[in-house]
Amino acid sequence: MAIRIGFPVEMLMKLGIGIGRTLPAHQAADVAALADELGYEHCTFIESQNLCRDSTVMMALAAEQTTRIKLGHAVTNPYIRHPAVLANTMATIDELSSGRIFLGIGAGGSAVAMVGRSARPLGELRDVVSFFRAFVAGEQTTWHDAPMRSGWSRRDIPVVLGTHGARSCRLAGSIADGVFLPGLDPRIAAWKRARVAEGAEQAGRTLDDLELWSRGAVFVHDDVDYAREFVRSYAATSAFFLWRSAVSRPEPVNRLLASALPEGVAEEMAKLAERYQWEQHEAKGAAHARDLSSDLIDCFAIYGPPGRCVERLGALAEAGVDAVSFTLYGVPDKAHMITRIIHDVAGQLR
Repeated sequence: MAIRIGFPVEMLMKLGIGIGRTLPAHQAADVAALADELGYEHCTFIESQNLCRDSTVMMALAAEQTTRIKLGHAVTNPYIRHPAVLANTMATIDELSSGRIFLGIGAGGSAVAMVGRSARPLGELRDVVSFFRAFVAGEQTTWHDAPMRSGWSRRDIPVVLGTHGARSCRLAGSIADGVFLPGLDPRIAAWKRARVAEGAEQAGRTLDDLELWSRGAVFVHDDVDYAREFVRSYAATSAFFLWRSAVSRPEPVNRLLASALPEGVAEEMAKLAERYQWEQHEAKGAAHARDLSSDLIDCFAIYGPPGRCVERLGALAEAGVDAVSFTLYGVPDKAHMITRIIHDVAGQLR
């Protein structure tokens, strides 16, 4: 069914945006407000304390300037905020937004690496999600054997898991309300959705019980070569994570993904992983992203003239994707970009 959005356009896909990598907090809130008016489903905020403004401050400001759009992390992690502090903060912003907040959480990326830690095991991520739900609901719960209960929150906040590999996709299928699936190539999308479905089936659920968001960078511009430079660094980050969590691993399910990638891309990911620099994580002009091929970049970004972007989204739709979350980290004029996506791309999907 077509979805009616803010402008007189019918959109065959749900769209969201992700911001916060370089924006001052008040500007991030302004972009969220425009996305709200344009009809985007959600606006996410990056969580990386060494690289950008505080995600929860941006979220709170955005909550005050919006009325409909959903707001959340993409994504936080179980380490840098104590689970009770995280739950209390999100419950407060959910109250501020009249119930439009979701918790976006994963095992850990740049935020964890840059305080000298490793990503937490998925078992702990499962425990954090369980604790979070109980705490914001006002239920008696424990964290590391310490009894805890919110004295005020009685809220129900959706949990969206950020994923890369097979195990995190299966965990999302088992416990989450939604899932972010980085990768805008139909082959990657199909592989990840299949893993989410496996996790859902193991838990007695189906994909209909979750919102599945394919996620990647976007830059609509008539010059495809110019546009590619603005999505290059985000593609490098997504490729690095996919290599680390799936493509480099020997299990048959991961070999299946590696063999489905365009020729040479798996080998290119391996070389990228050797030179990846956390300090340039998702930063435009990152040295580690300089020589990436267009085949690799295309796996994680949609860019170029409107017609090309429409074709790419159409290919995803044919693979069963009905919701795409676009990151705007490298986009200089985010207001112009999210408006152009609605006018020149979303409305042309058939």
